[in-house]
Amino acid sequence: MKDEFKVTFWGVRGSHPVPNKEYTLFGGNTTCLEVEVGDTRIIIDAGTGIIELGKKIAEEYFKTGEGSPLELTLLFTHLHHDHTQGLPFFTPLYLGHSVIHLFGPRNFGEELCCVLERSMIPPNFPIDLYSSNSVKNITTIRENNILLINKKDKTPKVLNKFHESSQIGDTSIVIKVMNEFSHPANGVFVYRIEYQESSVVFCTDVEGYMFGNTKLIQFARDADLLIHDAQYNREQYSGAPVPKQGYGHSIPEMAIEVAEKANVKNLALTHHDPTAVDNELKKNETKYRRKFTNLFYAREKLTFTLS
Repeated sequence: MKDEFKVTFWGVRGSHPVPNKEYTLFGGNTTCLEVEVGDTRIIIDAGTGIIELGKKIAEEYFKTGEGSPLELTLLFTHLHHDHTQGLPFFTPLYLGHSVIHLFGPRNFGEELCCVLERSMIPPNFPIDLYSSNSVKNITTIRENNILLINKKDKTPKVLNKFHESSQIGDTSIVIKVMNEFSHPANGVFVYRIEYQESSVVFCTDVEGYMFGNTKLIQFARDADLLIHDAQYNREQYSGAPVPKQGYGHSIPEMAIEVAEKANVKNLALTHHDPTAVDNELKKNETKYRRKFTNLFYAREKLTFTLS
């Protein structure tokens, strides 16, 4: 029997959280995506959305899984504050049962472990990263890597994509990495997660190019679901008083161009601007579905099943 492959959005907001009542439909937490293949769980980014996810994971563990390790894989697209600010409040981080594998890019020449350590020391936070009870395996990865998770043991292996493709089997979850440089100042990682014949591409904090982002189009080719940044509208992007062009974020038209040229089946728009209230996002969703039928705006706690 084939394992269910699904994604759940826990944080879909960009820049900073917005707790007001005008944001309840789509959600006000910053970026966090949960990917599940059977009982294997992969998390992308640790914005404030990871806080509620962490509570859910801990509750499930103590109901059904206590006694065995709680093994999780956490991927970072980049290390800006809205993609890391929930990590100190992630419940599994403090559980001695947890084994957390953390992967992400270098940041201004520093290894991932150094950046995460600094985010959890005084005066930023009263508990340092390594005082938490979980086992933490922190690894800097690069574009030439793939991560391979065999569903039997759930421990990711870091491989060179040019050398190790022979290790990929039917029970393998494959995570591919693309380095996208349109976001200041170090760019971001785009992740493609594949299991058997299904795939999801997570692409936040990117800005489009004239004639489409060729590299991203190739990376997302034929994906079942493309999750793409669309923080701004046309007026914000190019209008007064402060044009957002060059800020490293897209408008819906850019995301749709990638989706069409890459022949993806479904498109989710995410990293909503903190000024975009529910009514505005609902109107935009209706508008842009006329241009790409299988399009939706990401909402917190929405689950999309790939297979």
